[in-house]
Amino acid sequence: MKSTKKIIDVLNESKLDKDRYELYSSFLESNLLSIDSETNVPWFVKIITIFGAWFGSLLFLGFLLIAQLLNSGESMIVTGSLFIVSGIAISYANKRNHLIDAFSLSLSILGQLLLGIGIGSKTHEIKIVCYAGLIIETLIYLFAQSYTQKFLSVILMPACLLGIIWNSPIFEATQFLIGGLTIASVLIWTNELPLLIWLKKQRYFYVPTAYGVVSGLLLTLVLSINNNFFEVNINHWYVSSLITFLSLSFILHKFLCQSLEIGKKPFWIVIIVTAILFAPTIQAPGVISSALIIILGFAKSNRALLTLGLIFLATFITSFYYSLQQTLLTKSLILMTTGILFLVIGFAFGQLKKKVAIQ
Repeated sequence: MKSTKKIIDVLNESKLDKDRYELYSSFLESNLLSIDSETNVPWFVKIITIFGAWFGSLLFLGFLLIAQLLNSGESMIVTGSLFIVSGIAISYANKRNHLIDAFSLSLSILGQLLLGIGIGSKTHEIKIVCYAGLIIETLIYLFAQSYTQKFLSVILMPACLLGIIWNSPIFEATQFLIGGLTIASVLIWTNELPLLIWLKKQRYFYVPTAYGVVSGLLLTLVLSINNNFFEVNINHWYVSSLITFLSLSFILHKFLCQSLEIGKKPFWIVIIVTAILFAPTIQAPGVISSALIIILGFAKSNRALLTLGLIFLATFITSFYYSLQQTLLTKSLILMTTGILFLVIGFAFGQLKKKVAIQ
């Protein structure tokens, strides 16, 4: 009853009109206060489940190939399709049994691998494999009743789109894919409660979509890292950085102006400081995108988003540091200054959040 009182108190203090107040309060009482065993599983358990399913699927696939039980493209396509359908069907079983969820995920992953290898061996075209993959991931996302299956399908959809346009004249369109994922991440997380109400009868959609879009965005931005493993023909990364900066400005406006009710002048000072801070990394969009996820996690008090953003921020800053054509002393000064600035910004946001909590 304690949690119910806190939720009602928040609604009473909000500035909602009567219709929205009744809609939100009834939804919170009937849905958010109920315990969903799958959504309350610790994040590290879900990660172990995903990696365990991948590892088990690869081992079983290796056994099938070594034993030559699947020696033709047609047999791989048929078997893979059956495994995918079985994985989706089993996901409708008892949701409280995590062993069944892991088994259905393993079947789904194994089926996707077999289907991809089978289509690839028949067509010898990576684009056709990616087109098929995009269709399969869409079907899994729409029909599977498993958070982990939907989560992986959301991540793999951008990967399939990248495979379709890889090394093509329109590969620069990756910028708009990143921009779309950025905008989608912001809109999904800033409209969490309205979306949960809208999807209350399809409760398996919001959580995997919200986390999957963010993960897909950060993983796609790995392409912006300067490395010797693969060459990416994208020269204008500033387009992604500008889209991300506008999205970050939107979040800061909602957090500072609407939640904390600060004036326009302090808000524009924050925007100008943010622009100056991230201007040197305009060709490294991963840095500002990771910062966006951190601020989003901070605003939503979401530790998973904070952790994800911090891990990728460290990765992208390290890459940016090594790509600078400067002396080691200059690089060190830049890194130290950046670290101090982030500490000051983090301390400032922490004080603001304490102020809101007191109020």
